[in-house]
Amino acid sequence: MMRLLRVELRRLFSRQLVVLTMLGALAASLLVLWAAWDSSQPMSGEDLAMAEEMYEQELAYWEEHGEEDRAQCLEDEAAEAERLGEDVDWGCEGMTAPEREWYVFTASPLHETLPSSLSAASTFLVFAVGLVGATFTAAEISTGAMSTWLSFEPRRLRVYASKLAAAAIGVVPVAVLAVAVVTAGSWLIGDHFDLVSGMGAAQWADTGWMALRIVGLAVIGALVGAALGILLRHTAGVLGVVVVGFIGSQMIQGLVPRMAPWMPVINVDGWVRHGTMYYTEECTTEAGGTMCDLTEHTLAFGHSAVYLLVLTAVVVVLGAVVFRRRDAV
Repeated sequence: MMRLLRVELRRLFSRQLVVLTMLGALAASLLVLWAAWDSSQPMSGEDLAMAEEMYEQELAYWEEHGEEDRAQCLEDEAAEAERLGEDVDWGCEGMTAPEREWYVFTASPLHETLPSSLSAASTFLVFAVGLVGATFTAAEISTGAMSTWLSFEPRRLRVYASKLAAAAIGVVPVAVLAVAVVTAGSWLIGDHFDLVSGMGAAQWADTGWMALRIVGLAVIGALVGAALGILLRHTAGVLGVVVVGFIGSQMIQGLVPRMAPWMPVINVDGWVRHGTMYYTEECTTEAGGTMCDLTEHTLAFGHSAVYLLVLTAVVVVLGAVVFRRRDAV
C-alpha cells in the first residue's frame, strides 16, 4: 500500500493542472491579504475632516433639539397606539446623542479581523483542493489511464484507497502554506497599522485551532473531490455538481431558512469558525399590518463536524462501491 501511495503522490504532482490549481490557492491567499491591507487603512485627512465636521453639526443639533424631537416622537407614538388600540414602537427611546465613532472610521483590531481573513481563505482553498482531487481521478478515467493502471494492480479497492489518500495527503502542504501566508501577512499588516494589541495567548490559541480545522477541511475537500471524480468520470461534471449544489442550497436556505443547518455551506462555516450563526424570519400579522423580526440561531461545531464527516464518508464509500463494481473504467 505504501508503494502505491508513493507512486500516486508522484503522479499527483506530475499533473500540470494540479500544480496550477495549488498555485492559484496561494494567489487567492494574497488577495485576502490585499483586502486586509485595504480595510486597515486609516481615513485620509480630507475624509477625517469631513467626518469630524458632520459629527460636530449633528451633535450641535442634538444639543439644541434632541430632547424636543424625542418628546415629540414619544407623543406621536402614543397617539398612534391609541388610534390603533395596540402597542406601537417607533424606536423613540433609541434616539440618543450622536457618537464620534458613528462618523469617524477606525480599522478593526487584528483579533477581530483575522478569523474573517482565514475564513475567506478557506473558501478559496476548499474549492481548489476539491478541484485537485477531482481532476486527479477523473482525468485518469476519461483518458483510459485507469484501465492501464488496473492491469498492473488489479486490486481495485487498494488503487481507490491509494488515490484518495494521495489526494488528501498531497493538499496538506498547500493548505498549511496558505494558512501560514494569511496568518503571518495579517499580523504584519496589523502590526504596521498598530492593530495587534488585542492578540494575546488566548487569541493565538484560537487562531491555531482554526488553522488546524482549515487544514482538516482541505483534506475533506480533497477526499470528496477525488471520490466525485471517480463517480462522475469528468472534472467538468464534478464542477457542475458543485456549482448546482451551491446555488441550490442557497436557494433552499433563502426559501426555507429553517433548512440552514442541513446546507453544506453553513456547515463548512460552522466547521471553520467552531460554530456559527444563522437567522430565520418570524412574521406576525396584526391589525396594523405584518411585522417581521429576525431570530438568531446558533449552529454548534459538533453539528457541523458530524455533518461534514458523515457526508464525506457517504461520498467516499459510494465511490468505492461504484469503482469496485463498474465493468469498465
